[in-house]
Order: sequence, then structure tokens, then C-alpha cells
Amino acid sequence: MLFSTRSIRIFPSLIFCPSPNKSLLPIALIKVYFTFSSAIRDLLYIQIQTGEFENKTIGDLLSYEQPVKYIVVDTEYSDDRNLIPVLTANKTFILGYTTEQENVFDKNECIIFDDFTMDVKYVNFPFKVKSSAIKILTAKTNINLYFVYEYLLFLRLMSEEHKRHYISEIEPLNIAIPNPAMQYKIVDCLRCINEQIDNAQRYQITYQKQKQYLLNQIFI
Repeated sequence: MLFSTRSIRIFPSLIFCPSPNKSLLPIALIKVYFTFSSAIRDLLYIQIQTGEFENKTIGDLLSYEQPVKYIVVDTEYSDDRNLIPVLTANKTFILGYTTEQENVFDKNECIIFDDFTMDVKYVNFPFKVKSSAIKILTAKTNINLYFVYEYLLFLRLMSEEHKRHYISEIEPLNIAIPNPAMQYKIVDCLRCINEQIDNAQRYQITYQKQKQYLLNQIFI
């Protein structure tokens, strides 16, 4: 691969230098961060695809579970973030929060996969779901789940057909897979980039709230 172990680890820190004034972080810069993250992901996974690595199916890497027992009963959601989140795999992600404590998925990390749209989300906290159209995917032995999650993002899965895709199309899909040590190094790099994006978004949200508060005080 073009990146050495050392360069994979330090590259994000060279790009994402702290802003001298975080309150002035523009939304445009966050978009640049997303573009950069996607470009690095593509670079890494293209090299994996063209490298001399073992090929395995998604089914060799991941186990899936039907979500039926985790479906929320009451769809009148709360805004209380101390409760159990109700998830969807699409852009909304968190639909709201529920007081229901039974049949919560709490088996550490997983990927939720929308069987119709093929949207994916990585989850590492307890949750319930709204729809039976979601597959809950977990890693098999010696597989880094976050590595496979980023791989699925790289593949840019999409369909215009309204049908279930995972068992018939995604599970049999062959991909190149490096050894666990290389999986970890790649995940370490991508997590570093994604953490910087999350921090930038939090700063932007905080700044917008502060701005709105000050504007409200001016016009009281």
C-alpha cells in the first residue's frame, strides 16, 4: 500500500490543525472535511481492492439479525436524550427517544442496514428501531466492524428498486480483506478524521446556539 503504518496514523493530524478561533469555523469548512474524509477512504480502499489480499464475502465477515424483537411499540417519541434512542439507517438516524426498557439491542457495536435503501449506520450504544426493514450486522471473529462499515460506505451501495437487498445481493458480495492488524491501522486513521469532523460540527452547533441566544437578548 502507498501509506506506511506511520503515515496512516499521522496524516489526519497534519490536515486537521486546530482553528485559532473555533467560533468562526464556517459550515463550508465542515463540508471540506467531509470531502477530505471521503477521498481518504476511497484512496485506502481502492488500494485494498488492488492489493494482494484474501477475498471474502460480506457473509464471511458479518452475521445478521432480524430486528423484529427490537421494534419500538409506542411511536410517540420523547426528546429526552437520557432515554433509549429509536434509530433508522437513513439520514434522520435518531427518530426520537423511548421509555421502553424491554428488548433493547445492547450487544456493543453493530451496523444497521436498511434493506430497501441500503443506507448504513455504525452504532455503539443501546437502541431500539422503528422498522423491520433493518438488518442488524455484527462482526465475526478477527473482523473489525468499523473497517467493514467504512468499506460499505466506500462501495456507495444504492438501488432504485423497492425490494430487500441484503441476503440476495450484499451478503454474497466479494471484497478484498486485509489481516486484522491492517484493518486496525486503517480504522485508526479514519476514526481520527471522523472525530475531527464530529468536533467541528459540535463547535458549529454551539456557536449557532450562542449566536441565537445573543440575538434573542438584543431584541427582548
